Amino acid sequence: MMMKGHAILFVLVGLLVSEAYSQAPDKPEKEMASLKLELELLKNSYRQLCQKYTDVAANCSAPAFKCTECPDKWLHVGEQCFFMSPDRQDFATSKQKCQEIGGHLAILTNAEDHDAVEKEGRRIGGLYTNYWIGLTDIETEGIWKWVDDSPLLRSFWNLEKHEPDNNVSGGEEGEDCAVVDSYSQSWYDVPCNFSYPRICQKDASAIP
Repeated sequence: MMMKGHAILFVLVGLLVSEAYSQAPDKPEKEMASLKLELELLKNSYRQLCQKYTDVAANCSAPAFKCTECPDKWLHVGEQCFFMSPDRQDFATSKQKCQEIGGHLAILTNAEDHDAVEKEGRRIGGLYTNYWIGLTDIETEGIWKWVDDSPLLRSFWNLEKHEPDNNVSGGEEGEDCAVVDSYSQSWYDVPCNFSYPRICQKDASAIP
């Protein structure tokens, strides 16, 4: 009965929002207010449905499901949030920039992450398709580690270009940091002092 009551309430409020919008289609500020209200209602509905699912799942054999969300303009992939910044910096500065917003350079470990990055990269477009990720062998040549010091277990190097090749054409220090080509979903090693956009990552937060 409680769920039915909630459903009726959301339908009624939705009708009110639709009516308000239809009466003032020529006023952008009223349209924005109506859309904002509708969005908040959808968020609240999602929170309630997600919490109810969690409560029911705890009493049966249903698979666990975490109710999480990401900040505005961040990609929500599984239990992770990704942010593709167009700001071009070197590896060290990019690493710091991600930390300043509560995250770290991206740790891309599976195809799902790469698919999401590709779609977002194509959506935002731009001249550059290579983005810094949190992968480097700056400590020991050939031993690649993520920024959280975890080892590289699954790689997506561009094998057709014989990556990683540690090409010294970029400088005496070689190529000790990695970028992902957002379109091809493949990695390249490049000099750490080159300037590229970056992908930041952090855990999705639980919905209160």
